[in-house]
Amino acid sequence: MAKILAVDDDLSILEIYKEIFVKAGFEVRTAEDAVSAVTLYQQFQPDLLVLDVDMPAGGGQKVFDRLRNLLQTATPIVFSTGMPESVQNLAKLANVAVLKKPVTPDLLIAEVKRLLRLP
Repeated sequence: MAKILAVDDDLSILEIYKEIFVKAGFEVRTAEDAVSAVTLYQQFQPDLLVLDVDMPAGGGQKVFDRLRNLLQTATPIVFSTGMPESVQNLAKLANVAVLKKPVTPDLLIAEVKRLLRLP
């Protein structure tokens, strides 16, 4: 079972992610900020991250930078944001997708499966 770490400062969005991913057969953990996201990443070792871009303490961009530069990981990342243009430069990178909020469950699962190369 693939493991997903969803990071967003909006608790209601995290609950929605949890419901969507559990229903689709994934194991899910959530974090509310960049610092706990990096800590949880190291403990949980997820197969994929869903990151909100705009969060307190640096947001998704900071988590992305830490994982790619410090931990040297190529874990697939889905950025979920109201302003996709703010991370459009990252969308060109391997293992990165950028989705505009609000994201539909079907689109989210399709993108996760594509990045994880699941049927």
